[in-house]
Amino acid sequence: MFGRNILSQNSIRLCVLLLLLAPITLVHAWDTPAPQTPKDTVFYSGNVRAMVRYKDWLPMFESNYRLEGAAQGNPRPDGVAPNTTNAGTAAFVQQPWYAMIGSYYNIFDFLMIGGFYSYGEGGRHRNDWISSGWNSASTWDWFWLNTNNRAEQSAIADITLRKKIPFLPGDGWVFELKNRAIYTWYTDARYSNRDNWGASTANIAETQYVVRPGIQYFWLDGDRPFMTFFLQYEAHFALDFGTRTLVESWGYLGFLYNITEQVALGLNIARAEWWWSTSNSIQSIRPAEQCSTVVGGAETTQCNSISNVASQRAWVFGFTAMLRIDLTPDDSP
Repeated sequence: MFGRNILSQNSIRLCVLLLLLAPITLVHAWDTPAPQTPKDTVFYSGNVRAMVRYKDWLPMFESNYRLEGAAQGNPRPDGVAPNTTNAGTAAFVQQPWYAMIGSYYNIFDFLMIGGFYSYGEGGRHRNDWISSGWNSASTWDWFWLNTNNRAEQSAIADITLRKKIPFLPGDGWVFELKNRAIYTWYTDARYSNRDNWGASTANIAETQYVVRPGIQYFWLDGDRPFMTFFLQYEAHFALDFGTRTLVESWGYLGFLYNITEQVALGLNIARAEWWWSTSNSIQSIRPAEQCSTVVGGAETTQCNSISNVASQRAWVFGFTAMLRIDLTPDDSP
């Protein structure tokens, strides 16, 4: 009887000790899930565009492919140890591309509206930062998904204003202001997979407003277009997702050389930056889970309350090939 009481007391002490150690174990097992991204990288871009003019209509097709210069890998956020999950250790080169088709319509000489459909693969969204390790705390990793083969679709509404700039020297200066609303939807079953610790919905829909002011200079050889130079800035604003408003920005400088009146080739360089706010996977972590907010430290917080913004900057070197065909009847006498 006496030995049984000692055993019972020891069991109680062991349980109390385990309860006291449990939060400490979580602190060391759950590092901060805030993402890391390469701060500076290089992309190479190819753009093909075909336009057919018929009176006030301008149907067009455009495709763009962008290749990251080198695989960035998937380091752990704290940089202390590498990922152990296969999806988190595989190095991949990001290769976003899209194909877009639709048409503009000229309401006035200076104003046109357009509607387009776009299909793409390889886009990176804030929810592509997910976890792995539901079954094993020692391999709980956070990493960017490889989305190069994931399809996404977009519906695009466009309003473009173009106006000559009379106060600059010469007659070839044009100001352009492009406004776009982009509704994008896609499905990724990896978001809702049980192994994703903060599993979330697999179906995503996001809306962006894009504004692109720019200046173009048309250099004519007599009556024939010779070269076009352009300077543009493009900003993407999140309308219904994330915690940050500006999510993407581009600054372009480039030119087009008109080989003929129908065919033009060009080069451009852009400085781009992307921002991704807290993913749904982080926000969906169980409230009981605690995360370390300091590398190797004891400061902890509820994992799903962590808010973060990751960013990536890149130089993008681009090539453009353009085909323009005018089918408008010649009404001249």
